[in-house]
Amino acid sequence: MKKANNFTLFILFISMFSVAEAQFSVGLRPSLSNYGGYDDRRRAEISVITGTIGEKSRFEFDFGWGKRQVFYPVNTTSATGETTVQYIQSNTQWGSATVLYQWHHKIFWNLYYYAGVGSSAFFTKNSLDILGVDVLLGLEIKMKLPLQVTLDYRPMLDVLDGLAYYHTIGLGVRYQFRPPEPEPEPTFIQRWKKKILGD
Repeated sequence: MKKANNFTLFILFISMFSVAEAQFSVGLRPSLSNYGGYDDRRRAEISVITGTIGEKSRFEFDFGWGKRQVFYPVNTTSATGETTVQYIQSNTQWGSATVLYQWHHKIFWNLYYYAGVGSSAFFTKNSLDILGVDVLLGLEIKMKLPLQVTLDYRPMLDVLDGLAYYHTIGLGVRYQFRPPEPEPEPTFIQRWKKKILGD
């Protein structure tokens, strides 16, 4: 029931933007790398990017999930008194939420670069695992089709664990909800043709 309610809220969220004819993008942003260091963590994210706010800025909202592999050392002592270390693997399911404020600029054609700052929270069933400060740098291609493809690098500092450093590379593919194109202004000849023929 809870999952159904969450899905309904998501559909209402999308419908709200569609009715308002706002420009925004919805898609997936899977990680192409883990988070580096000792943390073997990968994630896929549902990603929402708003349209341009002001001159050249926007927001990105990401909701992720994944599996974390952690190896715990366990000391064992044999009958002869020799101590050995074995590592036991533990898999943990977790989720994440990220919000980023971005600045984007055109390079040429339909290629853009963008940079941003924001925050991420990683949580398991019982606890808040990571609270991060994020920085973002990426490239974006806007196609004639209503698609947006991005490749970005996102480093993060965890403020809960002595500013532990993580980083990831993500590939985003999103569908763009665009407002309808304005009708072109009629030419001089078309205006006079309408006046004369009444078409």
